Amino acid sequence: MRRLSVTSLILFAAAFLPRPAAAQRVVQEDASLAGTRELGIFASARILSTEYSVDNGKTAYGGALTFGTHLKSSLAVQGGLAMNYSQQEGSYYKPPLLTITPTISLILQRSTSADLQPYALLGAGYEFVHYTKPRCDCDQSRSFGVGNVGVGFRKMMGSTSAFRAEISSQIDAGGPAFTGMAGMSFFLGVQDRFAKQRRMRTPGRVRTEPPLIPIPKQTTTVQPAIRPAAPATVPATAPAATPAPAAANVVRPPAPPPLPTGVGAVLLQVDGTQVDFTRPTWRDDIEPLLDGLVVDLTSDAGQRIKLSIEAHTDNIGSNAGNIMLGLDRARAVREYLVSQGVAADRIKVSSAGEDASIAPNTTAIGRQQNRRIIIRRDN
Repeated sequence: MRRLSVTSLILFAAAFLPRPAAAQRVVQEDASLAGTRELGIFASARILSTEYSVDNGKTAYGGALTFGTHLKSSLAVQGGLAMNYSQQEGSYYKPPLLTITPTISLILQRSTSADLQPYALLGAGYEFVHYTKPRCDCDQSRSFGVGNVGVGFRKMMGSTSAFRAEISSQIDAGGPAFTGMAGMSFFLGVQDRFAKQRRMRTPGRVRTEPPLIPIPKQTTTVQPAIRPAAPATVPATAPAATPAPAAANVVRPPAPPPLPTGVGAVLLQVDGTQVDFTRPTWRDDIEPLLDGLVVDLTSDAGQRIKLSIEAHTDNIGSNAGNIMLGLDRARAVREYLVSQGVAADRIKVSSAGEDASIAPNTTAIGRQQNRRIIIRRDN
């Protein structure tokens, strides 16, 4: 019992150790997963309790399903169902067995806004053990209540999925049974929060049209033809012509520069020296830079322009995770442009992840420059 208590304390302490700096990248628009539901599918391996297994046949393999709700950024409740099969020795006295274990657990986690999310869990459940080959005429099934305590982590693979691994110690009358699980989690209801509509607002830079300057009216005086002089004492005179007024000096403001032409022309590039992509509020920081582009794209001259949004990341984390992270950022930019009046069918998104770096990833400045978003013309 003392050894079990020490093990449990170590498991809880491990969940709250400081996270490495590489785990600070934000992968979601919201600051947490609060309010979302999580579905987990896992492969599992177990060291069975000596209450119902033999010493040389304690290993079992199987799978598990979990379904939970994130009540807060640091708190979630989860139900699970695990099934594991052990061959033991397959003999009359040591027959194969199947365990079915439903549990309900409380999950305490550091934060669901980071790329790497450690957590600890504490819960209880029931275990049903069934021997698949009879060893006597007695009942071949048994059941008893259990408690479980453990630690695990999530590694975000995008805004809607994560890789998850967990190890737990199951407490019952026959001693602890240890379980290890690894698999994928899927978050339900995240897209609605990430694709929320933003209110239209006036961009920070407005392109003004040249003012209408009225053209001054010009009058023309026609001088009649000079007739021959009459034989009178007083010669006929023609009226003097009225001089035309001088045209007013008109000063027109310079026309705004046109958008770059040609497929692949860069319309806007934003990197980590302008926007801190590691902060949860990076989308708010990038909006003022996009407002000028919105004005161009919604003007008469820019209505037919199509775009491609290309996202790049640094090399912190796995390459597959970085590609998904880049796609999330590119989609967030597309959602903002659409919310400001740019048609969605004019915009394509892509992610190169860490594969097209422009600076060394060995320095903080280099990683900032590699975290960038490039918007190009697509027609």
